[in-house]
Amino acid sequence: MNKIKYIAILIVSIGCLASCELDEMDGPDSELYGSIIDDVTGELVQQDIIRGGELELREHGWENVSPQHMNYSVDGTYRDSQLFGNDYDIFPIKTNFHPIDTIKMNISGSTKLDLIVTPYIRIKNANVSKSGSIVTATFSLEQTGLSNVKTIGLYAGSDGNVGEPMRLTKADQNIDAVTDPNTVYTLSIDTDNEIDLKAGKVYFFRIGALYNASNSKFNYAQAVSIQL
Repeated sequence: MNKIKYIAILIVSIGCLASCELDEMDGPDSELYGSIIDDVTGELVQQDIIRGGELELREHGWENVSPQHMNYSVDGTYRDSQLFGNDYDIFPIKTNFHPIDTIKMNISGSTKLDLIVTPYIRIKNANVSKSGSIVTATFSLEQTGLSNVKTIGLYAGSDGNVGEPMRLTKADQNIDAVTDPNTVYTLSIDTDNEIDLKAGKVYFFRIGALYNASNSKFNYAQAVSIQL
């Protein structure tokens, strides 16, 4: 009986020791942050925050490691403060810009990584204005690849995060063609016909365009606020 008690006490002691060691393990101690920058204009490449692009990180030193995924902010910046200092493979997925090579780097402390990219589409000469109850967007497109532009749209929402996946209403048009940079596109929303848009309130309107590429995401102009 004493032997059984001794074994039980030993097992409990080992369990407590292991638990204490786990409790004393250091938590995440590093962060990665940066911006997605247009290689020609130097401007931030606008993003969606819902169903948008992601940055995939694979930490070295572990077998069959599951990748971590980081979402972008709407303005084209990103930050993850819950990383362990280590070597990583970093690769953008589901992008609105042409693919880039995998980046191998060490993340330690506060580490900055700007991605210099070529967006699929640049929205040029964007203008959004209101006349009476009609909000109208005019713009041209500069595409940087040979595939078709699938869709263009004007999206209305309650805050600056507005986009195709996060909107109260939209006016869109299927293009499915290679675009001419000299063409001026026009899209309009009659706010009187939209039950989700209330007179006197401020809403945000954003122009977007989708390029035909695998897992591509929308390219955007900056959102514009308009009081109805």
